[in-house]
Amino acid sequence: AAAPLPEPRAAAPTAAPMPPPSPRPAPPRAAALRLLPDGGIAVPAGADVGAALLRRGGLWLLVLDAPVPLEAAALATHAVLGRAELSSGPQATTLRLPAPAFEAPVLRREAAGWVIEAAGPNSALRAILPEVEAGPPMRLILRTPQPGRSLAVLDPETGGVLLVGTQREGGAATPIGRRSATLEVLPTRLGVAILPRADTLSLRALDDRFVVDAAPGSMLALGEAPGLAVVDAAALSRSFDLPAEAMPALLDRLRNANGAIAAAAPLGRGQPRLRAAEALLALGLPQEAQAMAGLALREDPRLAESPRARALHGAAALVAGRVAEAEGLLAPGLPETDEALLWRGMLAALRAPGTGAAAIAQALPLLLGYPEPLQARLVPVAAEALLAGGEVAAARRLLAARPAEDPALGLARAGLLQAEGATAPAIEAYAEVARGRDRRARALAMRRSAELRFEKGLLDAAGAAAAVEATLAAWRGDAVESDARLRLAELRMLAGDPRAAFEQLRETEALFTELTPRLRPLQATALLGALERDAPIAAVALFDAHQDLLPPGADTEQALASLAERLAALDLVDRAQAVLQRAVARAAGDEARARLGVQLATLALGAGDHQRARAALAETEGPRLPPVLRQERTLLDARALRRAGRAEEAAARFGEAGVAGLPELLEVLAERQDWPGAAGAARALMAARLPPAPEPLDEPQRRLVVQAASLMAMAGEEAALVALREAEAARMAGGPLEEAFALITGASIAGVGDLPRARQELELARALPARLESLRASPPAAR
Repeated sequence: AAAPLPEPRAAAPTAAPMPPPSPRPAPPRAAALRLLPDGGIAVPAGADVGAALLRRGGLWLLVLDAPVPLEAAALATHAVLGRAELSSGPQATTLRLPAPAFEAPVLRREAAGWVIEAAGPNSALRAILPEVEAGPPMRLILRTPQPGRSLAVLDPETGGVLLVGTQREGGAATPIGRRSATLEVLPTRLGVAILPRADTLSLRALDDRFVVDAAPGSMLALGEAPGLAVVDAAALSRSFDLPAEAMPALLDRLRNANGAIAAAAPLGRGQPRLRAAEALLALGLPQEAQAMAGLALREDPRLAESPRARALHGAAALVAGRVAEAEGLLAPGLPETDEALLWRGMLAALRAPGTGAAAIAQALPLLLGYPEPLQARLVPVAAEALLAGGEVAAARRLLAARPAEDPALGLARAGLLQAEGATAPAIEAYAEVARGRDRRARALAMRRSAELRFEKGLLDAAGAAAAVEATLAAWRGDAVESDARLRLAELRMLAGDPRAAFEQLRETEALFTELTPRLRPLQATALLGALERDAPIAAVALFDAHQDLLPPGADTEQALASLAERLAALDLVDRAQAVLQRAVARAAGDEARARLGVQLATLALGAGDHQRARAALAETEGPRLPPVLRQERTLLDARALRRAGRAEEAAARFGEAGVAGLPELLEVLAERQDWPGAAGAARALMAARLPPAPEPLDEPQRRLVVQAASLMAMAGEEAALVALREAEAARMAGGPLEEAFALITGASIAGVGDLPRARQELELARALPARLESLRASPPAAR
């Protein structure tokens, strides 16, 4: 049988042609950030894009929960915002802004997106507070209206992961951070942010809350709820990470930081070491914190140039009492935060008491928000600084926040009582501190009690000096002792004991040589006082030993002149002249030398040595001297010439002295019986000394008139006598020397009718020599 034919096979289908590839969509065009006139920044984004805003280190971090293409060319020309950075991922867009651009920004919604701007008076924020839900499972709840999405972004401070929850609308923020061993709730200006410390955490967004979940068995317990001080501190800007945590949480931070150091490569241990230093400082271990920060600066050259790292090292040194090593707090480039202001105020207060108080008062909530161990170290210093700077209200608030039984604050509480005017309670409080075991506090309490009692009149200067002197043995070796020594010297000056003050200052200089520039002027003042008050012999010995301390000037000249006078009064003329000779040798300027020359010449004339007097004047001559000083020297030279018997030269020199030389010129001329010259000198002296008629004449002026009349009579100047009688008869009538004036100036006897008058004149003439003797000028004073 024939084999059946095979069935025909179906034709193979032909392949359909491939459709041409569709064009790829063009990437969306980037929207430009806009700089607003008030300094804010407009961030374009859709109505469904949520946002969060928080600060990390020196940056403000703005997170959008969608990949929004942005372009920041508009910020490039701004001095601060020009350093802004943009980054975008598949889930989020991040804008990093330098912290100095905004002090306390807010983020508000507008139709075209978001606006970041400085907080205004109506920028109130609703607080998002974390709550622990016991479960099971245990969860952390953060309730907020209109939550956005949850996402993970890069933390610019730690380099790790941040879990961020955004908001659809502005106004809801986390004002206060909270910590636990496994996470940290960060403070924000919008939204929520979680810094995980374990890999088992996640953040979910629900309708009215964010939820933080952890692996089964994990603990999410937070520390104690923050007090009001921590709430106030949340609004202030920070430079360091020093949270108000309980001791277990602080120890966990230190343990985690040490673990990070051990796990890091040698060149990557800088940041973990700084976190360990912050933990140590928060634990009240400043020496260890400074050592850890110093090790980080030495190992990592990038940190050595970081203002924040250097400031942390300086803060630890300040708390450790090493003020000279706290320069890092003044590092240029450190952002001007409230926390930097606080620490710089503390540094200023320790360097110069009374300064820095305003800065401490302004940032006081930060100090009250520090952990307890750090607070215990800082509060006594801050309270003293506030009281010294007059910030009494801030000091009261600070002390009220601390336990009343804290012995470290006894001195500050006594100072507060004093500042509030409660004298008796303050004295009792100081006495209580003085009975304590803190030696430094005892010394300060004893001194302040003495000062308070002296101020209120309960002690005189001598008693206050004795009380302050007793404090020197209580504390030695620093500014507390040196300040007490300076105050003791001041009180001894007030008590009238400049020699003891001088010796105190000399002893202080030997102990504190760095204070020499400050002590030398005080020593000079005390030495001058001792030269004026001490017995002359003791004063001379003091001058011989310390004359190099006396500065040139009028005070030194006056003190040495007074000492010379007292020595001369004891007939120690040679010692007095030796004192003045040394003063002349170190005098500053011709005028000072000329004044001392006057003193030397006066001493020499008093000792009868006219040659030494003239020599002293010649040695101290100067080209440009004041007229009064020149006149005084001329008179002394004329007196020396008169003592030497050189009357003609003396008369010429007295004439050069002007009116001041007329009385002695008159005497010289009368001694030489130059009656016309003496009468002329008398007329010139009357013209200078007599008041214009008809003003009455006093007794010295009447004597001058009678003396002039006598000299005119001796010179035979009848016309001058008549003129004098007519001019002065009315003023000479009815007073002393009237009869003598009438006798001298009366007309000569011309006939028998003048005989009665002649008899009267004869009787007056018999008594006239005795009366005229009183008109002779006494010799010039020698001293």
